[in-house]
Order: sequence, then structure tokens, then C-alpha cells
Amino acid sequence: MGFVVDEKRIIPKTVRVIPDLPAVSKEFDYAVPIDWIESGLASQLTVGSLVRIQFRNRSIGAWVSQINPMTEPGIQLQSLKKFSSQGPSEEVVSLSRWAANRWQGPVSRFLKAASPQRMVKSIPPSRPSRKVKMPASELVASAFGAVPTVARISPKGDRWPYIQAAVSLGNALILLPSASEVGVVVNRLRRMGVHVGEYGKDWSIGLSGGTVVGNRSAAFATVNGLSAILMIDEHDESFQEEASPTWHSREVLLERARRLSIPCVFTSPIPTPEVRYQTRLINEEKTEEVQGWSSIKVIDPREDNSAMGGLWPRSTVEALKSAERSIVVLNRTGRARLLACRQCGELAVCTDCGSAMHQLEDHLLQCIRFGHSRPVLCSVCLSTSMKNLRVGVTRAGEELEALLNEPVTQVTKETSLIDFQRSKVYLGTEAVLHRVDWADLVVFADFDQELLAKRYRCEEQALSKLVKAIRLVNRRSGDSENVVVQSRQPNHPFFGVLRKGGIEAWCDKESNRRAIIQYPPFGHFAVISGPGSEEYIAEVATQGNLEVLGPNDGAWLVKSLRMEDLSEALSKIPRPKKRLRLAIDPLRF
Repeated sequence: MGFVVDEKRIIPKTVRVIPDLPAVSKEFDYAVPIDWIESGLASQLTVGSLVRIQFRNRSIGAWVSQINPMTEPGIQLQSLKKFSSQGPSEEVVSLSRWAANRWQGPVSRFLKAASPQRMVKSIPPSRPSRKVKMPASELVASAFGAVPTVARISPKGDRWPYIQAAVSLGNALILLPSASEVGVVVNRLRRMGVHVGEYGKDWSIGLSGGTVVGNRSAAFATVNGLSAILMIDEHDESFQEEASPTWHSREVLLERARRLSIPCVFTSPIPTPEVRYQTRLINEEKTEEVQGWSSIKVIDPREDNSAMGGLWPRSTVEALKSAERSIVVLNRTGRARLLACRQCGELAVCTDCGSAMHQLEDHLLQCIRFGHSRPVLCSVCLSTSMKNLRVGVTRAGEELEALLNEPVTQVTKETSLIDFQRSKVYLGTEAVLHRVDWADLVVFADFDQELLAKRYRCEEQALSKLVKAIRLVNRRSGDSENVVVQSRQPNHPFFGVLRKGGIEAWCDKESNRRAIIQYPPFGHFAVISGPGSEEYIAEVATQGNLEVLGPNDGAWLVKSLRMEDLSEALSKIPRPKKRLRLAIDPLRF
């Protein structure tokens, strides 16, 4: 269970604090002002409280890490300047220390994620919450047991029973990938009479005792009497921090549930190898899973020899014309060029690892993932002439407007406002899937960019985009084959799995591949870059149980089979004065 407020608190006379300075790892002792003790303000100080301190020549924020610590005799301590707010519980402070060691970052970064956005001077009174019944589904009920569990449900599957089950056990911590989903769940639970708050906006609700719903940072939410943990769509990349330290909510929740001995459940249509490795798997009926993936239709743009620019075959154009609202995804930003045979149009793919290849020299092709090389030769027609396939979003929009004879709205992450009255076709990068709320047709114009990406998680990330597309079209239409995937590799094993709805087969294949290359969860790695990386790597190379690779594009890869060995070795090495970026198990690598 989570923390419980203790009415008999020890009156603090001195405290140890963690300063809100990422570059400072040391903790400092301060005295509690006499007037605080006399007025009773000192009694509000607990582990996690936010205070102001005088640090050298400036006033900064800090978190209380210990009450009445043992201090060296004869030292005159400075007094605290101000009591700012209630802060994370002692349990969350301890969890933050664990996370700082796990991802090699400053504790203050994690405590900031665990702290309220607005100051909370006192603990608000608790409010009663209406009792929610456990859903009738035996599958859902079985998930919330003593062992952490991942439930594989189809992209069209109902996730609400799992939310209802978590709340039925008491105060729950629920994580969802998007802010819009958080708002929907909070409002629905409130209508049911549940005392619930959105993490960040309603931080104090967790402090007083209630259910907390939020995004990634809610993994560090303070919840009094925490009874259950639930993460919806565990596969979603938003649950991992992109900036260093690259912490992941999944690992934080698993560690938190282990410490508190409470149920911890994850749901996903495509559970990652990491969560499968650490939990038990349950899944719905096979027929439901197959139906969930039935929306996908794979098209080879070369099949009818009518594709303009290699992207727009006649069948796709006709589908766009007849759709009420359609989305076209063309991920070009930051992607490598694709090479294809000029004679037959076959993609140049590495015969060793299956990734894309580029042409560095006149007579040599090189794999973008592992550097395998071979002569410039088409594997189908033996032609030695290659061409680049790359049409940007702007050019693709012009082509579509000419073919459809109607306006096409371009959407990127920089787009601030979308005019839904202007057109019924929305073209853009992956961002368009998050900016348009519904569609009855989604077209991935060049899915090979996803399958042949340099990243080791490329297939997992491709599946994640398909899940998002299936849910978008499912909101208005239950028809099949309304997610069109264009690929010059229609016989790729990836599509064979989708046609059969056999995601279990893909999960097993991906886990086996990770085990071979010793990537998470079967091994761990750190990507080290920045001006200070050379100096730091020189010390890392002297540590045992580590494999150092690089440099490649100014970055080194440090691998270890055990996370504990990697963390221990990296923590022993002092950071250089020059800037250093250290990313543990980053998603996009």
C-alpha cells in the first residue's frame, strides 16, 4: 500500500536537502528556524517537502531528504529560508533515488517530475469515493493479481474494463499516452463518483487519497493508499523521456509495484519484449485479435503500373476520392533515402539483416544499420543501375491535389491550426495521426521508410503507427481494409504476420532477435555523446563487464548483459567538465 499520513510527527530541528541543481549531486544540512518550531510550521516539514535555501550567493529550491540527520558537531548550519509546498512522499523520494541510479541522472530531475506544478501549503482533507465494482470479465479480473501482468488486446479492443478494475481495488495510478485520453478517463470516472484527479492539475488529490490519472511523469505521482497500478498502451513511445536521463515509466511502475506489493497491469496490442520479459502474459480470444487487425490492406504501388511518382497507384487515388475524410502519412523528416532498382523498381535491401542500403561509392552498396556491403546489383533483375526514392511532403501534396482535383491540407508538428472546412484530405508526417481526431481512411504512402529504418525498434514503431491508424478509422467506421499500407515489399514477413493476426508470432520473433543481439531486455546499453564523451569513454574502457563500441557519428555505445553492472560502472566514473549526454536504453537508436 502507499504511504499513510502519520499524525504523530517528529518535530524537525535540522533537515538534509537535495538542491534543485542538476549539476550538484551532494546533499546539504540546514537548520529549521526557531520561529517555525514555535509557530508549528516545522511540523509540516516531511521527507519530500519543498523549501527554499540559501546556496552560496543565491536562493534556490530544494527537497527535504531527511529529518534530523546526524550532523558533524561544532558546525553552524544555515537556516531554511522558506517552506514552499508539500512535496512527493517518502516512498516517491526513495523511488526517485532508485531511478537516478538506474538511468544515471540527477535525483533532482526525478523529484521535479514528482512535485506539484502549483504550491500546496497543506494536505487537503480526504474525500469519500464511490465504490466501483470489478468487471464481470474473468480475464480482466485475473490480471490484477500478485504477479505483474500484461494483457494483449486487439487495436479495437475495449480498454475501459481494465481501468474500471483498477479503480475497484481502491486508489489507483493510471497512465495513458496522450493528454486527451487522460481528460476523457478523468471525466468519465468523476461521473461514476470516483475521487479522481489529473496529475499535474490536481496533484493534491493524490496527496489526500484518491485515484490519479496522467501521462509519463505520473509514474512518480504521490498517491496516499495506492492499491493498483495500470498502464494503457505500454508500447507507446511517449512513456519514455527523450532527453537525458532517458527514463521509462514502465520500469518505474514495475519497481514501485514490487516495493509496495500491489497489482501492476499493462495493456497493449503489441506488448514490448521488455514488458513480456518481466510479467506474465494474458490475451483475448484469437478471433477477436484477428478481427482487430483486419483493417489493414497492403498495396504494392507498382502493381498496376499507374503510380505517379511511385506513390499514388490508381486504387489508392480512387479510395481517397470516395472517403469522407482521409489521412495520408508520409514520414520523410530525418529519414534515410531509399534505393531502388531503376529497371524493375525492387528495393535495395541488405541480404544479411534486411535493412535499407545506401550507395557510398560507384560500385558499392552499404547497409545503414550494421555496415554490411555488397556490389551495386539488383537481387531480382541483376541490373547495376539504382535510383533514389524520395518525395517530400510538399511535393506529394502537389501531386495529390492534381490527381484528386481538390485541396490537400498539409500537417506537420509545426502546424498550429487545422482548417477542417478547407479539405477532406490531410497529408503529413506522423504528426497528422495525432492532430486529426477521426478519419474513415488512413494511407501510409511509403511504409518501407518505417520497415527499413536504421533503428533497432523499427518494426515495433511501425506497428505502433498502425495501431493508432486502426483506432482512428474505427471511431467512425467498422469496415475492413480502411488502413492502406503501400510497400514495395508486400511479401515481407512483417505483413504476413498482420494478415494472420498473429501478433504473438511477431512478439516471439522480436524477442528472439533481441536476445541474439543482446539488446533490451536481454542486455542493456548506454549511448554516450557530447564534447566530453572522449574523456569519459577513456575511463569507461577500463571498467570490467562492459563492451565499448564506436565512435559512430560522434557517439559511443557501451553494452552490458546486466543493468546493475552497467549502472555501477558508469556511476563510478566522475563526469567531465565538458558537456556529456548519457542515454540509457534509448528508444530511437
